Amino acid sequence: MLVTAVMIIGACSKKDQTGTTSATSTTVSLPTKAADYVELNYPDASIDYILVLTNSTAKYVVSLNTTETLAFSGDGNYLGDGRPYCNGGHPGDTIPGDTTNGGWHHRGHHGPPPPGGGHGIPLDSLSQVIRDYIAANYAGYTILHADYDSLCLDGQIKEVMIGKKDTVPPLKVVFSNANIFLLKAERHRYADVPQAVKDYVAANYAGYQVCPEAEKYTLADNSLQFVVYLRLIKDHKRLRMQADGTLVCSQ
Repeated sequence: MLVTAVMIIGACSKKDQTGTTSATSTTVSLPTKAADYVELNYPDASIDYILVLTNSTAKYVVSLNTTETLAFSGDGNYLGDGRPYCNGGHPGDTIPGDTTNGGWHHRGHHGPPPPGGGHGIPLDSLSQVIRDYIAANYAGYTILHADYDSLCLDGQIKEVMIGKKDTVPPLKVVFSNANIFLLKAERHRYADVPQAVKDYVAANYAGYQVCPEAEKYTLADNSLQFVVYLRLIKDHKRLRMQADGTLVCSQ
């Protein structure tokens, strides 16, 4: 997995020794073991950027577009939440010294986006309709990040990550381009999806590796759908299914 957005950080860990911080832009490849871990366990997310650490027990801290951070050793072993390794002393802050909003790092909220660009929506330009919906239905949650994306059936959509400072992972709420609420998405173990969904996958995608993490969609009418992630070498599929095993669409 090649990522062109990298921050090279010198000894910025609260857990380890603190010292001088420097940053340059370069390219890096995560170890295969780490890249596979991200792909299998966070198939609904994409990598925003990578912190490469020195003088730390973690070599890499991977920041996802869900605002989650993951720490890995130099040989790709998963070490846990990345925040304690390089957070500038502010829980939830994945860029040292960023104290805006109490230490939460909100991509697109202030200043330029972190390296890597992407399809982020500046939070100060997020529709008031969306803000009002979240305030009315998710009291106590903070808007962390927003992105444009596309879903089969719904087309282009707006994904908004919301959370509480002690809530990991955050929730994803999805709106149409017209700012109409479509669904809430939550990470969900594939082992716990309805058996009818598993039966469909087994019958139609023999040989594919099923990611252990899926998603559960709660639609505006409170009906449930499940999203299953599959891969076969370089072929990746995302199946959106009803609880009775009916395929809604795939991409």
